[in-house]
Amino acid sequence: PPPIMAAVSPMGIFSPPDIIPFLSDETKQLLQTQIGGLAQNLSSNLLRMSKLQYPPIISELEETLGHPQGGKFEVSMRNLLHRLRHRIIHRVVTTHQGTVAARIINILQQRGHCESDIVAEDAMVPAKEAREILHRLHRERYICLSDMHLTKTHNSGTAIYLWNVIPSRLSKSVVDNICTALLNLRLRRQHEVEVGKDWMDRAKDANDENNSEEDKKKYQAFCKGLERLDSACLQLDETLMVLLDL
Repeated sequence: PPPIMAAVSPMGIFSPPDIIPFLSDETKQLLQTQIGGLAQNLSSNLLRMSKLQYPPIISELEETLGHPQGGKFEVSMRNLLHRLRHRIIHRVVTTHQGTVAARIINILQQRGHCESDIVAEDAMVPAKEAREILHRLHRERYICLSDMHLTKTHNSGTAIYLWNVIPSRLSKSVVDNICTALLNLRLRRQHEVEVGKDWMDRAKDANDENNSEEDKKKYQAFCKGLERLDSACLQLDETLMVLLDL
């Protein structure tokens, strides 16, 4: 069957009956057994989803009460995409730099320009550790450093150093890291195919009596490794689509 979004207009507007044919049988049965029936419970669930503030998912365009089709709703694609991008960036930073580093970036995004001592206090880590993480994030081009000189002599001892996050620079650094990871995976797959070329050639000859059970197991392990690499490449491709989609 076509995806559920096929029932939604190009503007993202739909009514509950539009998506009923695309619900799973388990979901329809669950809503049907509740008081009010399928249509009413689906409309009520959509209404509750429209009340969510973070992240906003659905907007109620026409009131459900008294509406012939149980209301009219709109999918908040822009808000969902923004939320998804934020979660991807947070996951990438956590994977590469650690949980504390990801928390520090969130602090800088919320508070703006901050000194290292303030960052350490908000992140609940020692000042020395916070400074080390800040410099590491700056070296990886995740955050920026600004200096404010209190005198005209530009004395570093009296200057104030403020850390900040520029969203465009942060996103670009994350995209660059993902592209590098994707390149490495594709090179790894290319290398594995070259190494396992003999396995692939022997597998084409199904009547080869020299293929023992041990050889078959090794070939299956080889194919499974390629499948894992293909799956990882596909996931990175989808992640780039979300980050680069305008």
